[in-house]
Parts: sequence; C-alpha cells; structure tokens
Amino acid sequence: MEPRVEIVNIVATIKLEPMPDPGEVLGKIPGSRPVKRFRGAMLRIGKTPVLFYKKKIIVTGAKNTEELRDTIRKLVSVLHRYGMEAKPRGYEIVNVTAKVDLGRRINLVEAAERLGGIYDPDYRPYMVARINDTVIMLSHNGKLVMLGAKSIKKCYMISEHVVNNIFP
Repeated sequence: MEPRVEIVNIVATIKLEPMPDPGEVLGKIPGSRPVKRFRGAMLRIGKTPVLFYKKKIIVTGAKNTEELRDTIRKLVSVLHRYGMEAKPRGYEIVNVTAKVDLGRRINLVEAAERLGGIYDPDYRPYMVARINDTVIMLSHNGKLVMLGAKSIKKCYMISEHVVNNIFP
C-alpha cells in the first residue's frame, strides 16, 4: 500500500520589490494588526496569515503551492488597492508540515532501530527520528507527522525512505 501524504502547512518567505514597511501596512490597510513581539504587521488574505517584517514577508497556512501562489497574487492586489506598489520577485518554502498514513501498524522498537530514532513508551507514545533535517514522529498505528521539511518533494522522499526501511 502506497503511503498517503497530506500537506498540512506550508510556511514560505516572499520577496516583493519594494518591500512594504510594516508601519505603512498598519496605517493603510484595514484589518491589519500589529505583531508586537517582532515589531511587524499581520494581515489575513482569506484564511492565510501574512506577516510583514522589515526585510521579510512570511506566509503560513497554505496547503499546496497553488494556494501559496494565489495568496501572493491576492496580497499584491491588496497592496496595490491601498497605494503600495510591490512586484513579486519569488518565494522560498522554508517549512512544510505533513501527515502520512502508512496504512499498517508499526513495531516502534524496530522502527527506532532501523531509522536511528528514539522510542521510550514511558516518555511518549511515539517514535521520534530526524531524517535529512526533518523531524518525524511515528505512532504504532502507522500515522507519521513530519515537521521542518524544506519542500513538498522532500516529504514524499522521506515517507518513501521510512516505508523502505521499516517494511523491508
């Protein structure tokens, strides 16, 4: 059975030229809110939060690259509507969170040995491992959560690696 990968969250940085100032976003766009902790601004484009900082714009909550691109187009449109010129110059995915259903039960002791992970049932009911700078958490019922992947393709590669190593 092929593992089912579901992308839960994509976090990306957006490059716009020129970069809008968070203070200008707060002053001109209704519905924007200050982010005091990082001295920035937050604006929702649909359901997707967009965070503005001095030199960075972060989009979080997209489920696929089409949704990410659509959010960028809508963001540029909103900025233009309120008199801020900005042209998209690209984006970079910095974090992908995914859920994977492997479709069968897992012996976590064996999985930890084969994947170089840690399983301590007294501490947590799942196995934790790091594969290519991505943290995976694997439960006995075959559910896997990936945190910190740098691309969607990497999520599929890691799920394939897990399957190949725990189901030889």
